[in-house]
Amino acid sequence: MIISPDKLRTKILSFYPELTENHIELSVHFDKEKKAWVAQLSKHQHELVTYIEPNDARECLNGIECVHLGTQIGQFIFNYCSEGTECNVP
Repeated sequence: MIISPDKLRTKILSFYPELTENHIELSVHFDKEKKAWVAQLSKHQHELVTYIEPNDARECLNGIECVHLGTQIGQFIFNYCSEGTECNVP
């Protein structure tokens, strides 16, 4: 299976709809030096960069939720949305 940034981003957004609900930006690209996919979350001036191993990215595309990524996303939302006012949507 060929992994593309768009496919991986779309799948991540389908697993974690709270990203879209809270207007959190997600970008995905492959880091050749680290040999891993990079998922970058951002909301205003806040940013989180996390790495996804190629095997985990394949599993994600096959419908297996990315546990490590889910933990990172959950923490980002907790820090900037649940505990703060960054994600208040008018």
